Amino acid sequence: MSNTIRIKRRNAAGAAGAPASLQQAELAFNEADSTLYVGVGTGGAGGSATTIQAIGGSGTFATKAYVTSAVSAVDVSSQLSSYLTTSAAASTYLSQATAASTYATQSSVSTAISNVINAAPAALDTLKELADALGSDAAFSTTVTASLSGKMAKASNLSDVVDVSAARTNLGLGTMAVQAASNVAITGGSVAGIDLNGGTF
Repeated sequence: MSNTIRIKRRNAAGAAGAPASLQQAELAFNEADSTLYVGVGTGGAGGSATTIQAIGGSGTFATKAYVTSAVSAVDVSSQLSSYLTTSAAASTYLSQATAASTYATQSSVSTAISNVINAAPAALDTLKELADALGSDAAFSTTVTASLSGKMAKASNLSDVVDVSAARTNLGLGTMAVQAASNVAITGGSVAGIDLNGGTF
């Protein structure tokens, strides 16, 4: 003898929604909203349910066919076009024309970078390479100016030497360098290879 399990039901002419009450683990199907409900509680089977939950039926869960149909019905291009072209969207969302005139494109960025590099050699075409070439000295101009200020001027022909005597000694010139060509006095030492000619009369 087979057993028959029966589930409470409400026909399609009735009101949609869950039953007012169910026992624990008792099922009920409402044809009005195509939903299967179950009584949930803690008193064990046969006790009054504390809550009634929807657990199945097309009124509760979407079927694969329904989801496929709903997704297919969404026209993404149309929706985007509406947001980008309607007057309401124009005041709220970014339009293609505004984007083109306001924000940089890949092409414009590449052109700007090329203009900055301007055919610089590969070893000096980045800020890092330039910084390394300058010794990473933020005051490079001041440093170079201070260094050059301590050099002698070529046009001064050594007249800007600070300590002439010390410079002469460093060059090994001695006192001979300060005597007049027409009145040279030699004290000590020897002179070799000199032709002394008194001339004629």
